[in-house]
Amino acid sequence: MDHERTPPGRGVLEGAFLLLEELARAGEAGPTGLSRATGLPKSTVHRLLDQLTALGAVERHAGGYRVGATVARLGRSWSAHRALERNAALPLRHLVSATRATVCLTVPHAGQMTVVTGIPAAAREFFPHLAGETLPPDSAADVIFAAAGPTAAPPPGHSTAQWTRRLRRAREQGADVHAYEWDGERNCLAVPVHAPSGAVVAALGVAVVDTRCLGTTVEAARRAARMLSTGLGRAPRPGTPHHG
Repeated sequence: MDHERTPPGRGVLEGAFLLLEELARAGEAGPTGLSRATGLPKSTVHRLLDQLTALGAVERHAGGYRVGATVARLGRSWSAHRALERNAALPLRHLVSATRATVCLTVPHAGQMTVVTGIPAAAREFFPHLAGETLPPDSAADVIFAAAGPTAAPPPGHSTAQWTRRLRRAREQGADVHAYEWDGERNCLAVPVHAPSGAVVAALGVAVVDTRCLGTTVEAARRAARMLSTGLGRAPRPGTPHHG
């Protein structure tokens, strides 16, 4: 029976999160597609969806399911990088205006590059921008952080020589472009955001819709990153009283 294949406790929670993560990725899906994508038995998917729907974590829509308002509300409470998110609002809007592309701000979190905030635009169908989404270990944002520190072991799919060259190029150019296959070739670039100390504290990412505009997109991203870095330098430190 299916319930025997889904152990209680942690197994149920893992199954629920598998469904939520797949719904966040797909936007909307039915039980058959969710079962195929997660590897969970279809009856287990139905049972978990019923429970998640009752909690408001999932909602029915047009014959399928999508992430519900409860999860969205909980996601907005993630405040580990509130100062970055607050100071990034204006630079990101400027960048979207200049590029007409999806943009996001990412930081290392729990061993992965994680989106803090973003603005979807023309490239929303292939570029992650929702807070809490994680990027692959060879993303442009990952390279920006790796280039700022001592050279570490390359991620899967890269030789040491390839990874070293990519990091060197990112240091020299102050940017990295990541090409990958998703319904054709897609490109995303990232540039560093600096704290007043000069340390890299975030990576500003942009979906490259048209590679013919890569040069102007990189320059627009650099301007937005400088604006954000300057804003971080002016922001009051935690515990500093506000006057006025």
